[in-house]
Amino acid sequence: MLSATLVGAALALIITVTRHPSTEAADSPPSDDAPETSTSISMAASSAPSTPPPTSAAPAPSPQAALNVRTVMRKMVPGAEVGVEVYDQQTDTVLTSLDPTEQFPTMSVVKLLIAIDVLHQNNWVLPDQDEQQEITRMLSYSDDAIASELWEQQGGGALVTRDAALMGLKNTVPPTSDPGEWGDTRTTAQDLVTVYQYVADGMPTADHDLIYTAMFHAAQTAADGTDQYFGIPDGLPGTTWAIKQGWGSSGPKDVVNTTGLVGSDSRYVVIVLTTGSSSDHKMESAITSATAQLASLVPKS
Repeated sequence: MLSATLVGAALALIITVTRHPSTEAADSPPSDDAPETSTSISMAASSAPSTPPPTSAAPAPSPQAALNVRTVMRKMVPGAEVGVEVYDQQTDTVLTSLDPTEQFPTMSVVKLLIAIDVLHQNNWVLPDQDEQQEITRMLSYSDDAIASELWEQQGGGALVTRDAALMGLKNTVPPTSDPGEWGDTRTTAQDLVTVYQYVADGMPTADHDLIYTAMFHAAQTAADGTDQYFGIPDGLPGTTWAIKQGWGSSGPKDVVNTTGLVGSDSRYVVIVLTTGSSSDHKMESAITSATAQLASLVPKS
């Protein structure tokens, strides 16, 4: 597993990603020997869907769905800890939830907080093109080098405190043992739902578009070479998503998080946070199979 501050290689900044098709059944764990799928990247910028289809009927809440997520995760990674929340923004309904106030290390999900703070501290005026491209790459490719640069520029843990105050986050706190380890920022499934609600509806349009489009075009292969299509992308095939993933290690624990807005109208917020010990590196495939248990709550779109 990777530490929270690895340095990524420089790549193209403005991207269009064609997501690979998933062949996994919604209730089956992915095959460990499945061939790697390539990601198609073009240099022309592309925007997210702007005209959503007619609204579908609201899914019924299912407390059991979150329990199923934990069951599947622990079947593959015994003893794993899991935090889950799925929220329907249209009906203001929590569709399923499990330990939503339990704190987990963010890993690279904190890059979303970094991006929000950069824009907010600039009074929501978009920065110059170079910095916009840095934000895009940090989110799309989960670039650690850019995250480290902006973390220091924005005052380290102080940006987490500012974001918590800005968005009303109740249990999101900066790292304590090593202030430079931004991935050890701690948050909860419930707080991340609030963050994604803020991205969806609380920001000026230009700032929203910059962040959302970067996450909508998340590259399959991150800057450090990790396949970041675990969880939401491969576990919820046929859905439209804009994601920020996290992976790494915190102390003796491996951490894998999948978070995002799901649906062509960004209707659903999906958060699955996990920690565990997996010597054979099954955390990513486990969280994909676990996230698949939420398919009935998030219609294909």
